[in-house]
This record gives sequence, structure tokens and C-alpha cells, in this order.
Amino acid sequence: MIVPTYRREERLRRTLADVLRLQWPDLEIVVVDQTEAHEPETLELLDAARGRIRHLRHAPPGVVGAINRGLAEARGEIALLLDDDIAIADRDLVADHVANYRDASVGAVAGRVLDAADPKEGAYDAGGGDPAWGFFRARWDHFVRCDVTTAPGANMSVRRELLLRLGGLDRRLTGNAFRWENDVCLTLRAAGFRTVYDPRPTVFHYYGSPGGNENRHLLGREPASHAWYRDFFHNHVYVTRKHLPRAILPRLLWRLYRAHVLNRPFLREGVAFVLRRHRAFAAGVLAGLATNRRRARGAA
Repeated sequence: MIVPTYRREERLRRTLADVLRLQWPDLEIVVVDQTEAHEPETLELLDAARGRIRHLRHAPPGVVGAINRGLAEARGEIALLLDDDIAIADRDLVADHVANYRDASVGAVAGRVLDAADPKEGAYDAGGGDPAWGFFRARWDHFVRCDVTTAPGANMSVRRELLLRLGGLDRRLTGNAFRWENDVCLTLRAAGFRTVYDPRPTVFHYYGSPGGNENRHLLGREPASHAWYRDFFHNHVYVTRKHLPRAILPRLLWRLYRAHVLNRPFLREGVAFVLRRHRAFAAGVLAGLATNRRRARGAA
């Protein structure tokens, strides 16, 4: 089990308390810690659990590097990846994930993720299995087992050695590493392995928690959101060009532009805001295309 963490305290303590209660023989817990300085209560928990938690310090902060470090340091056949701002009620979470790997065609498992503030069942959308648009249509709050082409980073598992053989998480994903889960699933798919959504292993996610990848900036209007969005656009374009036909890109760009550049709430912020978001869009798109060209040439 790998739990990357960055600048979370109370939420991390709750997550680890739940993780330590999970039922699984010889459960290996690897915390990849990117936080510069913790609150005393967090340090006390990590120290008290030293015999059960492998606490790795990692820098510089970034989800791609942190998960790759965890994959390299872990020893188990299956790696369960969890966010540091979740709650777990089911003590059989690990067993529910592992049961899926009796099928040799399964390379990854997407678990169920409910909103901790409003844990309601959602609707199944068959489009979640579409290679091009499944990222936008997949949901993790329904009860229908199905094949998918992306997974929730808060609750997913992978065949560890398989993913390492395929290169691990792509280090070209920048900043918030948006769509890293989709990139992993599409990489596995290209290698002949499925990603399965299983509603049995369930976690409750505290969406919008400060820290982590700062995904609270999604649809955000604070000044820091522009830099976050530059990476968001970069990663969307890069993953799309890496895995999907060139013809998909114009539709993707239009979708991103309407939803994240020229939507009505952003327009109400004024001309200066909209201009900055346009700059982030242009910079991210161009950078994503350039990154894909470097990848195609075999450059770093």
C-alpha cells in the first residue's frame, strides 16, 4: 500500500488510523512524505506506527515522483494507491482489491470513491469505458462492475512489477499531474491489460482539502489557479496525443476551452482574469504538444 502525502495533517492522521485498522496479513504500508514540517501530532503518529509504516521522505514534491518512489520501494505484488485525505470504513478494502487479480487480464482496479460530505450513490455511465472520452464520463460512486479507461487516484490498485516494467508513472506529466491515472490505464491497455471498476472496495474522499495536488483550483478563480491550470492543460494535451488519434485533439481543446477558459463564472471575473486564463491555456497546450514531440523522439 502506497500513501503519498503533501501538506496534510489532520486528514493524513485520519487516513493512516483507518489504514492501520485494515485486515490483511503482512500488510506493507509505505508513506511517501513530501511535507516539509509536520504538526507534532502527525509526527507522534508516524513515530508510534514505525513498526508498521515505512515512512519515506521524498523531495521535490510531486505525485508522479512520489508514487514512483513508492512503487520502487514497495515489495508486494499488488500496490494499492490511496490518497491522504480519505476515510475507510471497510476493513476488507485490501482483500476486495486483491480478489480482482485472480483474472490474469486485469492490470489495475479502480475502487469506489464516495464524497465524504455527501456519500450518495451515483449513476452508471457506459461511456466510462471509452478510450477517448472515458476520463470525462467515468464515475466512481455507482454499483456496476465494468471495464474503464481511467481510475480514481484516491482508491486504485495496480500490478506493481507490471507497471514498473512499463516505466511507472510518466515523469513528463507536470505540476498537478492531472490525468496520471488515465495515462496509467491507457498504458496498461496498450500492453493488453484491463482496468476494472469494482464497487466493493470503497473509500470516502474529502474533496477540496488544501494540500496535495491543489485540485481545489479546478474551476477556481484565485490568482494561483492560473499556474495550476497551465499544468492542467499541458497534461490533458500530452496524454491525449500520447495515446489517442490526432483527430481527437480539436474536440478536446474546444471542450477544455469552453469549460475552463471562457465559462460564465470566469467571464464575470473581468478582462484581466480572462486574459490570464487564455495565456495559461495557450502556454499549456503548446507545452503539451512540445512534450509529446520530445517523447516521440525519445528525448527526456
